[in-house]
Amino acid sequence: MNYFLISSILNALISIITSIFILLNNPKSARNRSFAYFAFFVAIWASAYHVWIDAPTKDISLFYMRISIGFAIFIPVSFFHFSTNLINEYYRHKTTIILLYIYSLILFLTAPSNLFIFDAKPLLIFNYWPIAGIVYKFHVLNYTLIPFYGLYIIHKKIKESSTLESKQLKPVFWGVLLAYIGGGTNFPLCYNIPLLPIGNIFVSFYILFIAYSILRYELMDIKIVIKKGLVYTILITIISLFYLLTIYLLEHILKEIIGYKSFYASLISATIIALIFIPLKNIIQTFVENTFFRGSYFKIAEENEQLRQEIMQTERLKSVAILASGMAHEIKNPLTVLKAFTEYLPRNIDNKAFFEKYGPMISQEVDRIDNLVHELLDFAKPAPAVLKLENLCNLLDSTTELLSNQCIKYNIKVSRNYQISRDTFLELDHNQIRQALLNIFLNAIEAMKNGGHLNISTFLDSDNNKIQIKIQDTGMGIDPDDISHIFDPFFTKKDSGTGLGLSITHEIIKKHSGKIFVESVQGKGTTFILELPLPKALPS
Repeated sequence: MNYFLISSILNALISIITSIFILLNNPKSARNRSFAYFAFFVAIWASAYHVWIDAPTKDISLFYMRISIGFAIFIPVSFFHFSTNLINEYYRHKTTIILLYIYSLILFLTAPSNLFIFDAKPLLIFNYWPIAGIVYKFHVLNYTLIPFYGLYIIHKKIKESSTLESKQLKPVFWGVLLAYIGGGTNFPLCYNIPLLPIGNIFVSFYILFIAYSILRYELMDIKIVIKKGLVYTILITIISLFYLLTIYLLEHILKEIIGYKSFYASLISATIIALIFIPLKNIIQTFVENTFFRGSYFKIAEENEQLRQEIMQTERLKSVAILASGMAHEIKNPLTVLKAFTEYLPRNIDNKAFFEKYGPMISQEVDRIDNLVHELLDFAKPAPAVLKLENLCNLLDSTTELLSNQCIKYNIKVSRNYQISRDTFLELDHNQIRQALLNIFLNAIEAMKNGGHLNISTFLDSDNNKIQIKIQDTGMGIDPDDISHIFDPFFTKKDSGTGLGLSITHEIIKKHSGKIFVESVQGKGTTFILELPLPKALPS
């Protein structure tokens, strides 16, 4: 019994402390908030679980059973919510998540009734244990299907991701898998299957594995400077807790077997057990140190530095791609002007008015190409975006006007739905954001060569201090298998495409501290969602 009391309170404390830490680290992050929801529901389940198994009466036990299992209903959906944010696929699964929350709420409303928990009665070593009602099976189904789909999409992302992201996600995958297997051992006894829920302590593993990923790989953008001795302190603390728990449980079992009640007898027996288990403690400490930290605290920093170098190398390659594609897109218009001038020049060699009109224009276009080359070369270093306050609505309007001829050519109707003020300013690099928008607009036009509708919407997310730009077309859509690759450099399914446009767009939005998401249904169209932060100070 003591094992279940202690494991449940450990699950509750570890979950609530970790959720608060991660939430306070960045409360505006959707990823961090969804993790906090998940850990909060685990903490409520474990806390009420602790009270129910130690309750003195059936009524008290049944009351806390219904609280515990009622909040446990939300654990699967909150984990799935967190998993989609973790791999940046929330918008792809948004509708499913909302429906699952509604479904879980309906189940939660049945928790106080006999339909969910029919009764509570003594089973095995427990004074009172829940007996499943007819609705309880839906909770078991949720617990089985939803989390394992969340683990499936994380595992899929691990196989597709870069080295660093893969290493960040692997501990989460294994930790949560162990936690769900451990938590699942509570179900058999509810159906009178005589199996003790001995896997309860595994629930804490998801926190320990996530903490490891935070410490070592900066999961969820939580950066912790690991100084000499910090890792050792954390290691010793964790081992010592389990070591002391083992001593306490073994001493308590020994007391029940022998029947002694003296304080001094307890002290002597605990000391003997502690001495016996010191070698085991040392073996565990050495194993964890060698497995997780490769035998040296400083190798963590060394490995992180190697991973950063890999990322920098990847960024350099992407910058070269940006340079090549930028040249193709931006130099085309000045070259068109120069070509037209050379075609008319032989006929107007003695025409003074012709030279007065077109001479300055040619000089401007040459200067434009020269400036563009310098800008693109600077960008390829890569250089940070030059941010200035820009009117977002004006920028969207001017960018779509550049494509008006093509929209007319392909019978594409453009509509704008700005749910923000026309005077909304953002800190942007005008040229880079225009390039990002053009790449998305051009993709939309290419997807609607038989006509269609291009809708551009803007929304204010005041809670997160962000502006959302939604660009929606009614084109052919994107194959679901290609969604996760569309931002990869040189990935394309077009006969004449370079596969660099959306890669460039992704890098530009990233430089602006923003995010870009895509949703698509084949045959119905594609939606790109750009999130850009509001400026810290508005123009006066």
